Amino acid sequence: MNKYIFLKGNNLNKNIIFFLIILLYINSCSFLKQNKSYLKKNNNSEKNKNLIFLNFDNAIENIILEMSHDQNIFFSKKILLYINILKNESNIFLENKKLTNSIREKIKKINKITIINSNQIKKTKKELGLSENNKFLNTSTAILIARKNNATYYLDSKIIKNNKLLILEVKLIFVKTGEIIFHKIKKFFIL
Repeated sequence: MNKYIFLKGNNLNKNIIFFLIILLYINSCSFLKQNKSYLKKNNNSEKNKNLIFLNFDNAIENIILEMSHDQNIFFSKKILLYINILKNESNIFLENKKLTNSIREKIKKINKITIINSNQIKKTKKELGLSENNKFLNTSTAILIARKNNATYYLDSKIIKNNKLLILEVKLIFVKTGEIIFHKIKKFFIL
């Protein structure tokens, strides 16, 4: 009879252990969910964006300064420049419009060239039968838009992710011939 009770107790111990494992599993799952939601609430994504943005801001400023001092590129207030929205070819969320505006602001600071405004670009897209919402144009379409607006130059930019690096690529294209007259790549680390 003692043997029989011992077996019952052994089954009881197995059931208690099984129950505790299930309970721990359930608690750990809800604990993980709470941690994730806590991290989402307390993760200041503005800090992260600004960190990348600050790196980008410095990188684009250096590129624009180098481009403006290039002896092979002629700039004057009469020359029009079309800036397409920055293409994000990385898997990182970046605010393309904000980054493109940063490029615009840096170019405006050098005060040597006139940038075609976005309303004129929208009008040209409508004339060409392109969607106004299509912001990511291929190079040939962007050059066509630049030609329709009598732009001399077209600025193409994109961000590529390569391992732990973000690579900013900027090209200045002479609209008349499609020739790339300035090309610069700037690498910066993802923090």
